[in-house]
Amino acid sequence: MAFFTFFLGLAILALFIWYFATDVVVRKRTVGTLLAVLLTGLCLYAINPPSEKIPLGIDLRGGVAFILEIQEKNNLPVSKDAQDQTIKVLTNRLNAFGTQDMLIAPFGSANDRIMVQMPGVSQEEVDKVRIILEQTAELHFSVLHPESGQLVPLVDAGQHIEPGFVVKEIDRGEDEPNERVLVSITPEMAGSLVTRAGARYGDEGWEVNLSFTSDGESQFYNLTRELAEAYNPNSGLPPRRLAIVMDDEVISAPTVTTAIAGGCRISGGSMTAEDARSLASALENPLDQPLEILNSFEVSPSMGKATIQQGLYAGLAGLAVTLLFVILYYKFAGFVALFGLAVNIALLFGAVAIFQFTLTLPGIAGIILTIGIAIDANVLIYERLREELRSGKSLTSAIDSAYSKAFSAIFDANITTLLAAFALFQFASGSVRGFAVTLMIGIIASLFSSLVVTRVCFGWATASGLLKNIKLWSFLRPEGINFLGKRRIAMMASLIVVAGALVIIGIKQEQALSVDFTGGDLVILKVDDPIPTQTLDDALKNVDLPGEYSIQTMSAAGQGEFIQIRAPFETGGIILDELRKDLNQPFPDAETDSIGPVIGGEMLKSSITALAIGILFIFAYVAIRFEISFAIGAIVALAHDIIITVGIIVLFDYEVSLILIGALLTIAGYSINDTIVVFDRIREGLKSKRGDVVDVMNLCLNETLGRTLLTSITTLIVVISLFFFGGPALRSFAFTIIVGVLAGTYSSIFIAAPIVLWWAKTRKLNLRREVLDAEQATVKPIGGQG
Repeated sequence: MAFFTFFLGLAILALFIWYFATDVVVRKRTVGTLLAVLLTGLCLYAINPPSEKIPLGIDLRGGVAFILEIQEKNNLPVSKDAQDQTIKVLTNRLNAFGTQDMLIAPFGSANDRIMVQMPGVSQEEVDKVRIILEQTAELHFSVLHPESGQLVPLVDAGQHIEPGFVVKEIDRGEDEPNERVLVSITPEMAGSLVTRAGARYGDEGWEVNLSFTSDGESQFYNLTRELAEAYNPNSGLPPRRLAIVMDDEVISAPTVTTAIAGGCRISGGSMTAEDARSLASALENPLDQPLEILNSFEVSPSMGKATIQQGLYAGLAGLAVTLLFVILYYKFAGFVALFGLAVNIALLFGAVAIFQFTLTLPGIAGIILTIGIAIDANVLIYERLREELRSGKSLTSAIDSAYSKAFSAIFDANITTLLAAFALFQFASGSVRGFAVTLMIGIIASLFSSLVVTRVCFGWATASGLLKNIKLWSFLRPEGINFLGKRRIAMMASLIVVAGALVIIGIKQEQALSVDFTGGDLVILKVDDPIPTQTLDDALKNVDLPGEYSIQTMSAAGQGEFIQIRAPFETGGIILDELRKDLNQPFPDAETDSIGPVIGGEMLKSSITALAIGILFIFAYVAIRFEISFAIGAIVALAHDIIITVGIIVLFDYEVSLILIGALLTIAGYSINDTIVVFDRIREGLKSKRGDVVDVMNLCLNETLGRTLLTSITTLIVVISLFFFGGPALRSFAFTIIVGVLAGTYSSIFIAAPIVLWWAKTRKLNLRREVLDAEQATVKPIGGQG
């Protein structure tokens, strides 16, 4: 299967290169069709059946929870730094890409406890997870005795053991007996000098490659050189061997016949891909102190079945209304867009299945939203198509020109978002990194479906004679609105709103953060019979809590059923009293404790750093592709949208949680995308139209207003549906997106463009001249004729 997948991937890559390299119309259309069919077929195969191929999060499927205890080292109490280091190591081992729905947080008031929750772990997999959690991965290199093979049988017979050596076993797998060797007790080299461990498939099967620090490379080279030179072919003894020892077990003992430079590898015929990846992850993320699993629980879905269905139906209904609107507005072209979106959906969920991203309910809402935003590329193309047809061009020529002219806007808008996502993936950690991965896949899928799939559809329709003319509605084409004439009023209004948002954020500060950031109280109830989540919610409605809470049902073999409630600090006792009174149950075994933040200080710091680097990437790209004035405008508009969105959600008492961070990052992508599309039209206008710069910019803002409003409307239809009908679980997420979309729509017209004009005038720049100079770095359009 792996062999087939590899060659299928090569074939798809070859088709991509062929598609973009050829200018022959029929060939491009045929290759594009084959490419779309292969990619879509591969993704549909990957998700069939969805219930088995797509991993679901704890909120949808449940999972398993572990309570871990950090063991003391050198009889010293476990410090907060040791707890933080352990959480970081476990995060890197279990969720390196941030694509899994996991909770890894401090547990209890002491520093020696950690809670880990993992989605969809079956009972058969629990033992493997236990090994990963408890594996310290303390690595070192020790030499084998030169006469190891001869001495071990004597030792087994009860004779004296060679001083300084000890007998160890090497696990050879099920097909071969274990090998017993005599290993030096004193390590020759510490494993702390390993900088990277990676799994790969080599000549002998799966293996793990180790890379060292510069000092480690020198030590390892000298060590292997000495072993190679110590071998005497005339002695009758085999070449010397070096044992790779992890957690006091020999995992490999390769023969050394020459000095080794650069690194080493661990291999074995019985090593599977999963074994190699687990070993590489452990070696790359060793624990300073051992862990012990105190308890494990089965965890029920954190959202009830009714809540899940409500959220899904609301999102799908909103998406259906959006697609119906597109079909009614664009007629035949709307059906082509619908087909392109169907391919987009297949690619998105196929990537989820192939890369095993955990799908949560907010994640599904995000994908639905991504699909809604993806319509923007089709809107850009169709609005261009309307203009080309109005100018008197034939249908085929108009389609070619529409795709060619829309390409730069689509490319620039998506590349800027892709740059931000890349920065988040490269420099952030945890779930923020996972968001970046899904965002990148969504962008690539959107580009492919809008620029290749729909282009191929139009190519076949026109070539076959099925499509001879096309009609498009046009009721969103304003003319003569003096947007820049209102820039001072708009700027003053925005400054007042931004200042108000900053004041609100400053007043609320930590009060605006959820348990995900601050930690909180943990209430654990032992119950004889399960209590529905809705019953608990109804009981807590009358409690005036200073924040949100979450409820999970857990069970442990031989210990019965438990209910776990995470809530803000100093609310555990209040919640327990209310439940005892409302449910008329004493809960004699109830416990209240504390749980630390899911988002630690280091993760928050890395995410902020990553976002700052992403903004720098965007600034640099826009400055190169457009001009420095446009880069300033784009960044100011982005900051404007994020600050206002955060201020308003805090004003309406929504807590900033991990889910809302994903929503804010989505808003950042939407904002920059919208701004770049407007800038692209302004750039084109400044290159092709004469007259005053202000008049040209006003004309371009009028020309893009229809597209801006259409994209906002199609996005808002989906999100408003989630807000009103998606249930409490998605209300804060949807509210954040609604505010962000409205702010982004406003800023792309009334903030970004005026800032460009203001900066150019302040610096006494000739904006038209600057645009023409920047045009030297032109990107060649993708697609051509189809």
